[in-house]
Amino acid sequence: MPLYNLQSVVTLPTSFTHWHDESMVVTGNPLRSDINTSFLYGVEIYQNPPAINDSFKFSRVLQAGNYRLRLLTLNSSILGKLKLEVNNVLAFDDLDCYNPSPNLNVYMQRDIVIASDGLQEFKFTVFDKHPSATNYYFSGRKIWGYRL
Repeated sequence: MPLYNLQSVVTLPTSFTHWHDESMVVTGNPLRSDINTSFLYGVEIYQNPPAINDSFKFSRVLQAGNYRLRLLTLNSSILGKLKLEVNNVLAFDDLDCYNPSPNLNVYMQRDIVIASDGLQEFKFTVFDKHPSATNYYFSGRKIWGYRL
């Protein structure tokens, strides 16, 4: 079969898993990983020191459709608000990781739309913080999604 005919038989993925230590920093300081057995997977990953507009990205090949995105993170008084752009289009801007007392293993989720088949760029930015938060950290470990 000629290579140009392969596209019609290739099925693109409908799910993905991303480990935050593999993210590419777009803006801000490098990612730091701390070993901590209180966290699921035994590690905490974050940009250090944090600042407003810290951002990171990764890419995945996916089919178009509606997806549920899940993040394994934590809630704390030093964490900021996160927004996501997929292929430079805002997917959400309401993920507030603030909590007055720490919760170390929190699953947060949002539903998003992947508009077309192919390579998708996911760019997360810490764009703000809760009025009571004292800093702009985002601490993540795992980000995954699946088509609904």
